[in-house]
Amino acid sequence: MDTMDIKKRYHNICKLIYRRRLADALVMLRLYVQDSGREYLINELDKLGETYEQLLTHKIRGMDDPERDKIYHYLMRSMLEMTDSLHETLSRDKKGGMIAQLKKQLPVLKAAGQNKSMGILESLTFDDALAGLLRDVNVGDSDRKTSREDSLGKLFHIIWLSDNYGEEEINLLQSVLKSDKLPWHDKSLAVSALTLSLLRYFDVNKFILLFDFAQAREESVWERALTGLFLSFMKYNERYSLYPVLAEKARALQSIQDIELHTEAIIIQFTKSRETEKVKKKWEQEILPAMLKMRPRIEEKLDLNNIFFDNPDEEKNPDWETVFEDAPDLLDKLQELTEMQMDGMDVFISAFSQLKHFPFFRQISNWFIPFYAENPSISSAVDPAPDAPDMQPLIEKLEHTFFMCNSDKYSFCLNLELIPQQQKTMMMNMLSMEMESMSEISKSEELINSLARSRSVYTQYFQDLYRFFKLHPLKGEFDDVFLFEADLEENDFVKQLIPGGHINRNIAEFFLERGFYEDALKVFLTIIEKDKSNIELFEKIAFCHEKTGNFNEAFGFYRKADLIESGRLWIVKKLAYCCKYLNRWPEALNYYLEAEKLDAEDMKIQANIGQCLIHLERYEEALDYYFKVEVLAPENHRIRRPLAWCSFLLGKFDTAQDYLERLLEAEPGNRYDLMNTGHVLWCRNQPAAAASSYIQSVLSWKNLAEFETSFNDDRKHLNAHGIKHDDMNMMLDFVKIEVRKKKNISQ
Repeated sequence: MDTMDIKKRYHNICKLIYRRRLADALVMLRLYVQDSGREYLINELDKLGETYEQLLTHKIRGMDDPERDKIYHYLMRSMLEMTDSLHETLSRDKKGGMIAQLKKQLPVLKAAGQNKSMGILESLTFDDALAGLLRDVNVGDSDRKTSREDSLGKLFHIIWLSDNYGEEEINLLQSVLKSDKLPWHDKSLAVSALTLSLLRYFDVNKFILLFDFAQAREESVWERALTGLFLSFMKYNERYSLYPVLAEKARALQSIQDIELHTEAIIIQFTKSRETEKVKKKWEQEILPAMLKMRPRIEEKLDLNNIFFDNPDEEKNPDWETVFEDAPDLLDKLQELTEMQMDGMDVFISAFSQLKHFPFFRQISNWFIPFYAENPSISSAVDPAPDAPDMQPLIEKLEHTFFMCNSDKYSFCLNLELIPQQQKTMMMNMLSMEMESMSEISKSEELINSLARSRSVYTQYFQDLYRFFKLHPLKGEFDDVFLFEADLEENDFVKQLIPGGHINRNIAEFFLERGFYEDALKVFLTIIEKDKSNIELFEKIAFCHEKTGNFNEAFGFYRKADLIESGRLWIVKKLAYCCKYLNRWPEALNYYLEAEKLDAEDMKIQANIGQCLIHLERYEEALDYYFKVEVLAPENHRIRRPLAWCSFLLGKFDTAQDYLERLLEAEPGNRYDLMNTGHVLWCRNQPAAAASSYIQSVLSWKNLAEFETSFNDDRKHLNAHGIKHDDMNMMLDFVKIEVRKKKNISQ
């Protein structure tokens, strides 16, 4: 098996187990075991199969078994854990990579007795005998610094690379959690290692430990633990119901004040951090082209949808702008301040992505260590040279500022060593002023409460995670958490912490605002089940369907909104827009005529009526509407294209040629305008001039076949004006012969 086959089999077996198809899963798991060469697992697998057969036999015979569900879940857990173990072993053996090499070193870290890990922890803590290792560190003591950094790295690797946690690992992390000697940044690093470990390899003990860190509520530590739980349940949601302790622990979190708002903040920051460009590209590169393929070629020929660039049909309802008046938590001052600088794929990532090459970042743990001014790793960068300004006050301010993530703060400090002294002074002054400004603003009451501080932790932590999963040289060896599907309506952990109400609405609104229409749709659909009279919900559900290319569903929900309150211009235009994309032109026309009554001065509505009339082959009426648009918007040269086409179809060749000549002055190489000019010239009995125009069209097209297809679409119109089909065939052959003499033309 190659690595792709190993991964595919793993996911297929897990999927079968999640879908409760255990008989099929047992068959596939047996093949997985045999192919792995781990024959010793066959006996264990046989026992699971026998237990399942007994369970099924009792069920079929109608025997009452109060333990049936527990046994069933036990079987699922056992099969999943065996599958996890096989996948990890096979992947490590086949793929290799740096993680596999690091895992091979793990036994060495844990060697020399069972208390080796605890010994590492003890080397990090400080008491009277070890004072000076942390806050009062002697930066000149390089051996002590190196020893501490090494110990942190070892601690991180033990937590991260251990698959199943035994007593040693559990005791280690419990000691980290309960220690009053370890500083918050060391505990935060341990939580990050725990999260990475759980994302890499499932173990319920890791979940329990994350819950414990979250429940402890230590500032800047528990927020990371809650984030780790969120990400881990994104990956392992299907296992939530199999381990009762997870639901029990999640229920315990409900006692935390504002836990709904904290969960909301995590979801929002996760959404900001995801790659929104992919959402936009899906519409632009997949959905819209697929829809356009279903449309008649006349749309492209006349460019009817782009007569006005700011097409109102795709706008959101302007009335929606008031939605956040009832959700101030979404737009509090912290969000306003950080909107530009901390916006998921933030403005700093491009600037700092080139500054992750320092030796500091070769240690994986350093991508996750929170920034603190006393970190010995940055001491050489901030130690003042003779007659140079002291950088330490700036570094201390940097520790407490929220507009730069931890990873970038380290990049900034490490880069100071490479900057000439004059530039360093100037940079220090500029950054100091910026941080002073931010500090003044943050003194307001809204920004000093615990929820606001936690939000800044979530923001910075997600940005640290984003940099690791997107920029680390080993990123290919990790499952990118920012590619996880945010199926919040199916996420049991999220539902436990946010049982419903306005928080769900806030999240749906945020998804909508950020363009995550599929995610927004799922949440809105659950909300509307409890409020079927809210016209805005119907509108937004329809809008989400529209933006994901499901125009049938969009039309249905716009109709429901219209039934609640008819005669609203925005709804009427949306109904017309959906009908256009469904090629239901008579209905589209009726809706646009209704919209015209509501706003007779809107030229875009007039142009859309003309578009519908062209599709209905009512060219004289279409011409009247386009003439009206031309008179009222003479600067819009695109309106001449349908005017030229309708004039040609109606036999008004002089008018058509005049419009086409003006179009070609603006766009000399437009292939459709050149073709239509050929049509008009031929119908005016100028075949030589027509042939020349056709040849120019093909040269502009650079593809004979596409030109011929479009030409053939127009045969019925040429024939209606007296051009015989034999003459058309001869014209095409003449054009082909002449064009083939040219170069760079595909057939």
